[in-house]
Formats: sequence, structure tokens, C-alpha cells
Amino acid sequence: MVEDVTSSSRAEAAAEFDRQENRGDGARVAASLADGLRWLCDAFLTRVYADVEKKFGVDSMLMPTSLIASEEKTHEQIEIYEVAESAAFVAQRHYIQSDGDWYLKWLSRLLLGQASNDLAVTQRIGQYLARSPDERRRAFSHIVERTLPETMRAPSVVYRLLPPAVSIVTAAAFGDHTRAIELRKEQVDVLPSIADCHDCRGRLLEIGESCAQCGNPFWKFNWLTAE
Repeated sequence: MVEDVTSSSRAEAAAEFDRQENRGDGARVAASLADGLRWLCDAFLTRVYADVEKKFGVDSMLMPTSLIASEEKTHEQIEIYEVAESAAFVAQRHYIQSDGDWYLKWLSRLLLGQASNDLAVTQRIGQYLARSPDERRRAFSHIVERTLPETMRAPSVVYRLLPPAVSIVTAAAFGDHTRAIELRKEQVDVLPSIADCHDCRGRLLEIGESCAQCGNPFWKFNWLTAE
């Protein structure tokens, strides 16, 4: 599995961010992105795999060790996609002053650790960024389903909710709360039931916080399939 971000590597990332961007909040930005995107990755994998398994049962022909390896590979593929989506969003919103390629490599190291140096990883990120948002999303869904076939039973709406979720985490990390709110409204347009939760009402939550009722910021199976 992709290695966890250590405190030392996160401190290095914070210092690099401050140096590149001539800012003093690198620690906050790095922590928000690392924690937010890692949590989102785990939540997405839960929705497309663990929740589906609970709903339909286990029908995998894979041995337990192979299944674990497939889950770990899927986890890595989700974070690769998050890196590409976040980098594309940062470039679109002009959040950074320095070259955008710097942010891409910086975030890749922050999320993926040593795996960010793998040629296959850098090629995959480049392939995503060469595509339109819709093409990226479709390519990502195919990779997830090929890596972990059980995910083919997941509601397709999960793949439409993930890109704006990544952008929300990124916008919040850069202090753009106005755009984060707009992106949540876009998610509600995709899945109106988001706003029906009596506990959170679909509001934006703090990084690492989730709604016990609906799963916000990534919703449980019964909410994803609500009409």
C-alpha cells in the first residue's frame, strides 16, 4: 500500500511549499491536502468496495492474499487520480504562483511517497492530465473496475461525485471556501438526496469530519442509490 505520510516528510513538504510560493502556511496546506485526500481515498474505496460487499455479498474468486493486493493497488490508483484532479484544479484556479508542474510533483510525493518515482505512476498521471475531465473520470472508473472487479456493482454516481470532492478538499486547503461551497452545490445537482440528511443537511464539513447518518463528504450506499 502507498506509504503513510510521515511527520518528517510532511514537514519537508511544508517547507518546500513555503519556499516555492513565498508563503508561511505550508504546514496547514500540506496537512489539509494530505489528510483530506487520504480520508477521501479511504472513503471512496469503502463506498465502491466494502459497502458493495455488504450489499451483495462476496463473490470474488481471488485468494485472500490476492484480494488484499488488489485492494492496495486500487487504493494507490485512487490517490494517483486524486493527484491529477487536484493538479488540474489548482492550474484552473491559479492557486499557485510557481510552475504548475512543481505542484504536481510536490503533491504526488506528499500522497504517494516513494511510489511517486515509479515510471508507471508518472505516466498514469500524465495520461490523466492529457484528457478532458470526463475522459479522466471514465478512464479512472475502468482502471478501478479492472483492478478490483467487485467495484463494478458500485453506483456509477460515485465517479461523478469524486472529482468535485477532490476539488473541494483542494479549494479548502487553499482557503477558497466560496468555490468549495459552489462545488458542493454541483454535487447536490448530481445527487439531490445529499441535501436531505437531517443531521448535516449536506453542508461542507471540516477535514476528517464525516456525518454518521449519510457519510458526507462521501455518501453511504443507500444515499448513493436514493431517488
